[in-house]
Amino acid sequence: MSNNKIFTLLAINILLVFSIMVSIFPIAPLISSDLGLTSGEIGSIAGIASLVMTFLSIPSGVFADRYGRKKIIIASLALSAVAVFMVAASHGVLLFTAGWLLFGFARGFVSTPIFAVVMDVCKPEERGRAMGIVSGAIGAGSVLGYVLSGLLSNYFGWHTSFAVLASLLLLSTLVTTVLLRETGVKNTSRSIGQAFKSSFKWLGVREILLAGIVGTLCFMVGVFTTFLVPFAAKEQDISLVLLSLLFIPYEAVASFGAVFVGWISDKVGRHAPLIWAQSICVGALVLLYALDFNPWLLTFGYALIGLTEGPIITLVNTIITDKVIKINPMEMGAALGTFRTLQGVGIALGSTLGGFFYSRIGTHPSYLVAAGLMVLTLLISLSLGKKEKAGVTEYKSAG
Repeated sequence: MSNNKIFTLLAINILLVFSIMVSIFPIAPLISSDLGLTSGEIGSIAGIASLVMTFLSIPSGVFADRYGRKKIIIASLALSAVAVFMVAASHGVLLFTAGWLLFGFARGFVSTPIFAVVMDVCKPEERGRAMGIVSGAIGAGSVLGYVLSGLLSNYFGWHTSFAVLASLLLLSTLVTTVLLRETGVKNTSRSIGQAFKSSFKWLGVREILLAGIVGTLCFMVGVFTTFLVPFAAKEQDISLVLLSLLFIPYEAVASFGAVFVGWISDKVGRHAPLIWAQSICVGALVLLYALDFNPWLLTFGYALIGLTEGPIITLVNTIITDKVIKINPMEMGAALGTFRTLQGVGIALGSTLGGFFYSRIGTHPSYLVAAGLMVLTLLISLSLGKKEKAGVTEYKSAG
Protein backbone atom coordinates (compact mmCIF):
# COMPACT_ATOMS: atom_id res chain seq x y z
CA MET A 1 0.00 0.00 0.00
CA SER A 2 1.51 3.34 -1.08
CA ASN A 3 2.05 6.16 1.39
CA ASN A 4 -0.60 8.33 -0.29
CA LYS A 5 -3.17 5.55 0.12
CA ILE A 6 -2.17 5.16 3.77
CA PHE A 7 -2.59 8.92 4.35
CA THR A 8 -6.00 8.82 2.64
CA LEU A 9 -7.17 5.82 4.65
CA LEU A 10 -6.11 7.36 7.94
CA ALA A 11 -7.63 10.72 6.97
CA ILE A 12 -10.99 9.01 6.29
CA ASN A 13 -10.93 7.46 9.76
CA ILE A 14 -10.12 10.81 11.38
CA LEU A 15 -12.85 12.46 9.29
CA LEU A 16 -15.49 9.95 10.39
CA VAL A 17 -14.57 10.10 14.07
CA PHE A 18 -14.68 13.89 14.18
CA SER A 19 -17.85 14.06 12.09
CA ILE A 20 -19.58 11.88 14.67
CA MET A 21 -18.10 13.91 17.52
CA VAL A 22 -19.61 17.20 16.26
CA SER A 23 -22.82 15.64 14.93
CA ILE A 24 -24.43 15.93 18.34
CA PHE A 25 -24.45 19.74 18.32
CA PRO A 26 -26.91 20.62 15.51
CA ILE A 27 -29.37 17.95 16.68
CA ALA A 28 -29.00 18.50 20.43
CA PRO A 29 -32.50 20.06 20.68
CA LEU A 30 -34.05 16.94 19.10
CA ILE A 31 -32.18 14.63 21.47
CA SER A 32 -33.06 16.86 24.41
CA SER A 33 -36.76 16.77 23.58
CA ASP A 34 -36.84 13.03 22.88
CA LEU A 35 -34.90 11.89 25.95
CA GLY A 36 -36.07 14.56 28.40
CA LEU A 37 -32.60 16.04 28.87
CA THR A 38 -31.95 19.73 29.37
CA SER A 39 -29.56 21.54 27.05
CA GLY A 40 -27.16 21.86 29.98
CA GLU A 41 -27.22 18.10 30.58
CA ILE A 42 -26.53 17.37 26.89
CA GLY A 43 -23.68 19.87 26.97
CA SER A 44 -22.25 18.28 30.11
CA ILE A 45 -22.32 14.79 28.57
CA ALA A 46 -20.57 16.06 25.43
CA GLY A 47 -18.06 18.07 27.47
CA ILE A 48 -17.12 15.20 29.77
CA ALA A 49 -16.64 12.89 26.77
CA SER A 50 -14.35 15.44 25.14
CA LEU A 51 -12.30 15.82 28.32
CA VAL A 52 -11.92 12.04 28.52
CA MET A 53 -10.72 12.05 24.91
CA THR A 54 -8.21 14.81 25.64
CA PHE A 55 -6.60 13.19 28.65
CA LEU A 56 -6.25 9.83 26.90
CA SER A 57 -3.90 11.33 24.29
CA ILE A 58 -0.81 10.46 26.33
CA PRO A 59 -1.86 6.86 27.18
CA SER A 60 -2.80 6.25 23.55
CA GLY A 61 0.66 7.37 22.42
CA VAL A 62 2.43 5.28 25.06
CA PHE A 63 0.41 2.18 24.16
CA ALA A 64 0.97 2.76 20.44
CA ASP A 65 4.74 2.90 21.01
CA ARG A 66 4.65 -0.23 23.12
CA TYR A 67 2.09 -2.49 21.44
CA GLY A 68 1.96 -1.18 17.87
CA ARG A 69 0.06 1.58 16.09
CA LYS A 70 -2.32 -0.62 14.10
CA LYS A 71 -3.60 -2.59 17.09
CA ILE A 72 -4.53 0.56 19.01
CA ILE A 73 -6.13 2.19 15.95
CA ILE A 74 -8.27 -0.84 15.08
CA ALA A 75 -9.36 -1.40 18.68
CA SER A 76 -10.32 2.24 19.16
CA LEU A 77 -12.22 2.43 15.85
CA ALA A 78 -14.12 -0.77 16.58
CA LEU A 79 -15.02 0.36 20.10
CA SER A 80 -16.10 3.74 18.70
CA ALA A 81 -18.46 2.02 16.27
CA VAL A 82 -19.98 -0.05 19.09
CA ALA A 83 -20.44 3.09 21.20
CA VAL A 84 -22.19 5.02 18.42
CA PHE A 85 -24.49 2.06 17.71
CA MET A 86 -25.40 2.20 21.43
CA VAL A 87 -26.29 5.87 21.01
CA ALA A 88 -28.36 5.08 17.91
CA ALA A 89 -30.27 2.40 19.80
CA SER A 90 -30.88 4.49 22.91
CA HIS A 91 -34.39 5.46 23.92
CA GLY A 92 -33.43 6.48 27.41
CA VAL A 93 -30.93 8.68 29.16
CA LEU A 94 -28.81 5.84 30.59
CA LEU A 95 -27.93 4.10 27.32
CA PHE A 96 -27.39 7.41 25.51
CA THR A 97 -25.05 8.67 28.23
CA ALA A 98 -23.15 5.37 28.44
CA GLY A 99 -22.76 5.23 24.66
CA TRP A 100 -21.54 8.79 24.28
CA LEU A 101 -19.07 8.53 27.17
CA LEU A 102 -17.77 5.24 25.76
CA PHE A 103 -17.33 7.00 22.42
CA GLY A 104 -15.32 9.71 24.19
CA PHE A 105 -13.10 7.01 25.73
CA ALA A 106 -12.67 5.14 22.44
CA ARG A 107 -11.89 8.15 20.28
CA GLY A 108 -9.26 9.20 22.81
CA PHE A 109 -7.12 6.35 21.44
CA VAL A 110 -7.56 7.19 17.74
CA SER A 111 -5.78 10.41 16.83
CA THR A 112 -2.31 10.06 18.36
CA PRO A 113 -1.55 6.59 16.88
CA ILE A 114 -2.84 7.74 13.47
CA PHE A 115 -0.52 10.76 13.48
CA ALA A 116 2.32 8.48 14.62
CA VAL A 117 1.72 6.17 11.62
CA VAL A 118 1.84 9.16 9.29
CA MET A 119 5.21 10.16 10.69
CA ASP A 120 6.46 6.57 10.52
CA VAL A 121 5.83 6.09 6.82
CA CYS A 122 6.20 9.50 5.19
CA LYS A 123 9.42 10.68 3.63
CA PRO A 124 11.10 13.60 5.41
CA GLU A 125 10.45 15.97 2.53
CA GLU A 126 6.69 15.20 2.51
CA ARG A 127 6.19 15.36 6.28
CA GLY A 128 4.36 18.69 6.25
CA ARG A 129 2.01 17.68 3.42
CA ALA A 130 1.23 14.36 5.09
CA MET A 131 0.48 16.05 8.40
CA GLY A 132 -1.70 18.55 6.54
CA ILE A 133 -3.77 15.82 4.86
CA VAL A 134 -4.62 14.11 8.13
CA SER A 135 -5.04 17.35 10.09
CA GLY A 136 -7.27 18.76 7.36
CA ALA A 137 -9.57 15.77 7.73
CA ILE A 138 -10.54 17.07 11.18
CA GLY A 139 -12.06 20.22 9.68
CA ALA A 140 -13.67 18.28 6.83
CA GLY A 141 -15.14 15.90 9.37
CA SER A 142 -16.69 18.80 11.24
CA VAL A 143 -18.47 20.00 8.09
CA LEU A 144 -19.60 16.46 7.24
CA GLY A 145 -20.91 15.96 10.77
CA TYR A 146 -22.96 19.17 10.74
CA VAL A 147 -24.43 18.45 7.30
CA LEU A 148 -25.09 14.70 7.60
CA SER A 149 -26.58 14.78 11.08
CA GLY A 150 -28.77 17.75 10.21
CA LEU A 151 -30.11 16.27 6.97
CA LEU A 152 -30.54 12.69 8.19
CA SER A 153 -32.17 13.78 11.45
CA ASN A 154 -34.52 16.14 9.63
CA TYR A 155 -35.83 13.42 7.31
CA PHE A 156 -35.31 10.16 9.22
CA GLY A 157 -34.72 11.05 12.88
CA TRP A 158 -31.58 11.34 15.00
CA HIS A 159 -31.45 7.59 15.74
CA THR A 160 -31.03 6.91 12.02
CA SER A 161 -28.41 9.63 11.76
CA PHE A 162 -26.18 7.95 14.36
CA ALA A 163 -26.87 4.49 12.90
CA VAL A 164 -25.66 5.62 9.45
CA LEU A 165 -22.55 7.27 10.86
CA ALA A 166 -21.77 4.21 12.98
CA SER A 167 -22.15 1.96 9.92
CA LEU A 168 -19.74 4.11 7.93
CA LEU A 169 -17.24 3.94 10.79
CA LEU A 170 -17.60 0.16 11.05
CA LEU A 171 -17.00 -0.21 7.31
CA SER A 172 -13.90 2.00 7.54
CA THR A 173 -12.67 -0.10 10.48
CA LEU A 174 -12.92 -3.31 8.43
CA VAL A 175 -11.11 -1.74 5.47
CA THR A 176 -8.38 -0.41 7.76
CA THR A 177 -7.96 -3.83 9.37
CA VAL A 178 -7.32 -5.39 5.96
CA LEU A 179 -5.21 -2.69 4.31
CA LEU A 180 -3.19 -0.94 7.01
CA ARG A 181 0.17 -2.45 7.86
CA GLU A 182 1.91 -2.16 11.21
CA THR A 183 4.51 0.60 11.29
CA GLY A 184 7.21 1.80 13.62
CA VAL A 185 9.31 -0.23 16.04
CA LYS A 186 7.67 -1.44 19.24
CA ASN A 187 9.37 0.13 22.24
CA THR A 188 9.22 -2.45 25.04
CA SER A 189 12.51 -1.48 26.65
CA ARG A 190 10.69 0.45 29.38
CA SER A 191 7.78 -0.33 31.65
CA ILE A 192 4.49 1.46 31.01
CA GLY A 193 5.10 3.60 34.09
CA GLN A 194 8.52 4.64 32.84
CA ALA A 195 7.07 5.39 29.41
CA PHE A 196 4.43 7.66 30.93
CA LYS A 197 7.05 9.48 32.98
CA SER A 198 9.34 9.76 29.96
CA SER A 199 6.59 11.31 27.82
CA PHE A 200 6.81 14.52 29.85
CA LYS A 201 10.54 14.88 29.28
CA TRP A 202 9.75 16.38 25.88
CA LEU A 203 8.54 19.49 27.70
CA GLY A 204 12.21 20.08 28.52
CA VAL A 205 13.20 20.46 24.85
CA ARG A 206 12.98 24.20 24.18
CA GLU A 207 11.89 24.10 20.54
CA ILE A 208 9.27 21.42 21.21
CA LEU A 209 7.93 23.21 24.29
CA LEU A 210 7.56 26.52 22.47
CA ALA A 211 5.81 24.82 19.53
CA GLY A 212 3.48 23.09 21.99
CA ILE A 213 2.62 26.38 23.68
CA VAL A 214 1.93 28.00 20.30
CA GLY A 215 -0.39 25.14 19.32
CA THR A 216 -2.24 25.32 22.63
CA LEU A 217 -2.74 29.10 22.40
CA CYS A 218 -3.83 28.97 18.76
CA PHE A 219 -6.40 26.27 19.45
CA MET A 220 -7.61 28.41 22.35
CA VAL A 221 -8.02 31.46 20.09
CA GLY A 222 -9.88 29.42 17.46
CA VAL A 223 -12.37 28.03 19.99
CA PHE A 224 -12.60 31.43 21.73
CA THR A 225 -13.66 33.01 18.42
CA THR A 226 -16.01 30.15 17.54
CA PHE A 227 -17.78 30.66 20.87
CA LEU A 228 -18.34 34.34 20.04
CA VAL A 229 -19.71 33.80 16.52
CA PRO A 230 -23.24 32.60 17.45
CA PHE A 231 -23.64 35.62 19.73
CA ALA A 232 -22.45 37.95 16.97
CA ALA A 233 -24.91 36.26 14.60
CA LYS A 234 -27.72 36.69 17.11
CA GLU A 235 -26.93 40.40 17.36
CA GLN A 236 -27.40 40.61 13.58
CA ASP A 237 -30.57 38.46 13.57
CA ILE A 238 -28.87 35.80 11.45
CA SER A 239 -31.03 32.66 11.28
CA LEU A 240 -29.85 29.28 12.51
CA VAL A 241 -29.79 27.97 8.94
CA LEU A 242 -27.50 30.79 7.81
CA LEU A 243 -25.42 30.38 10.96
CA SER A 244 -24.76 26.72 10.12
CA LEU A 245 -23.64 27.74 6.63
CA LEU A 246 -21.34 30.37 8.13
CA PHE A 247 -19.20 27.61 9.66
CA ILE A 248 -18.45 26.00 6.28
CA PRO A 249 -15.90 28.62 5.04
CA TYR A 250 -14.10 28.35 8.39
CA GLU A 251 -13.78 24.59 8.10
CA ALA A 252 -12.80 24.88 4.42
CA VAL A 253 -9.90 27.17 5.35
CA ALA A 254 -8.96 24.80 8.18
CA SER A 255 -9.02 21.69 5.96
CA PHE A 256 -7.65 22.82 2.60
CA GLY A 257 -5.34 25.32 4.25
CA ALA A 258 -3.76 22.55 6.32
CA VAL A 259 -2.86 20.56 3.20
CA PHE A 260 -1.58 23.61 1.31
CA VAL A 261 0.44 25.07 4.19
CA GLY A 262 1.88 21.64 5.03
CA TRP A 263 3.03 21.27 1.41
CA ILE A 264 4.50 24.78 1.39
CA SER A 265 6.37 24.10 4.64
CA ASP A 266 8.12 21.14 3.01
CA LYS A 267 9.49 23.56 0.41
CA VAL A 268 10.37 26.68 2.41
CA GLY A 269 10.51 25.49 6.04
CA ARG A 270 8.02 25.65 8.90
CA HIS A 271 8.80 29.06 10.38
CA ALA A 272 7.77 31.50 7.63
CA PRO A 273 4.31 29.95 6.93
CA LEU A 274 3.66 29.85 10.69
CA ILE A 275 4.39 33.57 11.07
CA TRP A 276 2.28 34.51 8.04
CA ALA A 277 -0.71 32.41 9.16
CA GLN A 278 -0.66 33.95 12.62
CA SER A 279 -0.31 37.46 11.19
CA ILE A 280 -3.40 36.91 9.01
CA CYS A 281 -5.34 35.75 12.08
CA VAL A 282 -4.34 38.89 13.99
CA GLY A 283 -5.52 41.02 11.06
CA ALA A 284 -8.85 39.16 10.84
CA LEU A 285 -9.55 39.61 14.57
CA VAL A 286 -8.67 43.31 14.45
CA LEU A 287 -10.97 43.66 11.43
CA LEU A 288 -13.85 42.04 13.32
CA TYR A 289 -13.20 44.34 16.25
CA ALA A 290 -12.81 47.59 14.32
CA LEU A 291 -15.66 47.41 11.80
CA ASP A 292 -19.41 47.22 12.23
CA PHE A 293 -20.77 43.70 12.08
CA ASN A 294 -22.51 42.42 8.97
CA PRO A 295 -23.00 38.83 7.75
CA TRP A 296 -20.39 39.06 4.97
CA LEU A 297 -17.75 40.58 7.21
CA LEU A 298 -18.43 38.06 9.93
CA THR A 299 -18.19 35.17 7.45
CA PHE A 300 -14.94 36.47 5.91
CA GLY A 301 -13.22 37.30 9.20
CA TYR A 302 -14.27 34.08 10.89
CA ALA A 303 -13.20 31.98 7.89
CA LEU A 304 -9.65 33.32 8.24
CA ILE A 305 -9.60 32.18 11.88
CA GLY A 306 -9.79 28.66 10.43
CA LEU A 307 -6.04 29.03 10.02
CA THR A 308 -5.72 28.37 13.77
CA GLU A 309 -7.43 24.98 13.61
CA GLY A 310 -5.82 23.54 10.48
CA PRO A 311 -2.67 25.16 9.07
CA ILE A 312 -1.11 26.44 12.29
CA ILE A 313 -1.72 23.20 14.19
CA THR A 314 -0.30 21.27 11.22
CA LEU A 315 2.84 23.39 11.32
CA VAL A 316 3.47 23.17 15.07
CA ASN A 317 2.82 19.42 15.11
CA THR A 318 5.25 19.01 12.22
CA ILE A 319 7.86 21.09 14.04
CA ILE A 320 7.43 18.81 17.04
CA THR A 321 7.72 15.61 15.00
CA ASP A 322 10.76 16.95 13.11
CA LYS A 323 12.53 17.34 16.43
CA VAL A 324 11.33 14.08 18.00
CA ILE A 325 12.47 12.09 14.97
CA LYS A 326 15.93 13.59 15.33
CA ILE A 327 16.12 12.70 19.03
CA ASN A 328 14.25 9.40 19.46
CA PRO A 329 11.62 8.30 16.90
CA MET A 330 10.73 5.28 19.07
CA GLU A 331 8.91 7.67 21.42
CA MET A 332 6.92 9.44 18.71
CA GLY A 333 3.54 8.30 20.05
CA ALA A 334 4.24 9.42 23.62
CA ALA A 335 5.57 12.79 22.48
CA LEU A 336 2.61 13.48 20.21
CA GLY A 337 0.23 12.39 22.96
CA THR A 338 1.74 14.87 25.40
CA PHE A 339 1.28 17.81 23.07
CA ARG A 340 -2.15 16.76 21.84
CA THR A 341 -3.17 16.81 25.50
CA LEU A 342 -1.90 20.38 25.81
CA GLN A 343 -3.83 21.35 22.69
CA GLY A 344 -6.94 19.76 24.17
CA VAL A 345 -6.52 21.96 27.23
CA GLY A 346 -6.39 24.93 24.85
CA ILE A 347 -9.75 23.89 23.40
CA ALA A 348 -11.29 23.74 26.88
CA LEU A 349 -9.82 27.10 27.88
CA GLY A 350 -11.04 28.72 24.65
CA SER A 351 -14.73 28.20 25.37
CA THR A 352 -14.27 29.09 29.03
CA LEU A 353 -12.50 32.37 28.29
CA GLY A 354 -14.89 33.15 25.45
CA GLY A 355 -17.85 32.91 27.81
CA PHE A 356 -16.05 34.89 30.52
CA PHE A 357 -15.10 37.84 28.33
CA TYR A 358 -18.35 37.94 26.36
CA SER A 359 -20.42 38.12 29.55
CA ARG A 360 -18.31 41.03 30.83
CA ILE A 361 -17.28 43.14 27.85
CA GLY A 362 -19.42 41.98 24.91
CA THR A 363 -18.58 40.73 21.44
CA HIS A 364 -16.50 43.53 19.89
CA PRO A 365 -13.98 43.95 22.74
CA SER A 366 -13.72 40.17 23.09
CA TYR A 367 -12.37 39.97 19.54
CA LEU A 368 -9.66 42.40 20.57
CA VAL A 369 -8.76 40.12 23.50
CA ALA A 370 -8.47 37.22 21.03
CA ALA A 371 -6.22 39.37 18.82
CA GLY A 372 -4.00 40.06 21.83
CA LEU A 373 -3.69 36.33 22.52
CA MET A 374 -2.75 35.74 18.89
CA VAL A 375 -0.09 38.46 19.09
CA LEU A 376 1.34 36.56 22.07
CA THR A 377 1.56 33.37 19.99
CA LEU A 378 3.23 35.35 17.21
CA LEU A 379 5.91 36.62 19.58
CA ILE A 380 6.56 33.11 20.89
CA SER A 381 6.76 31.79 17.32
CA LEU A 382 9.39 34.40 16.43
CA SER A 383 11.62 32.89 19.13
CA LEU A 384 11.34 29.43 17.59
CA GLY A 385 14.15 30.38 15.21
CA LYS A 386 14.48 30.29 11.45
CA LYS A 387 16.44 27.10 10.87
CA GLU A 388 13.57 24.96 9.60
CA LYS A 389 14.38 25.58 5.95
CA ALA A 390 17.88 24.29 6.43
CA GLY A 391 16.41 21.39 8.35
CA VAL A 392 14.18 20.40 5.47
CA THR A 393 17.19 20.35 3.13
CA GLU A 394 19.05 18.21 5.62
CA TYR A 395 16.13 15.75 5.84
CA LYS A 396 16.01 15.43 2.08
CA SER A 397 19.66 14.57 1.80
CA ALA A 398 19.37 12.13 4.66
CA GLY A 399 16.42 10.44 2.97
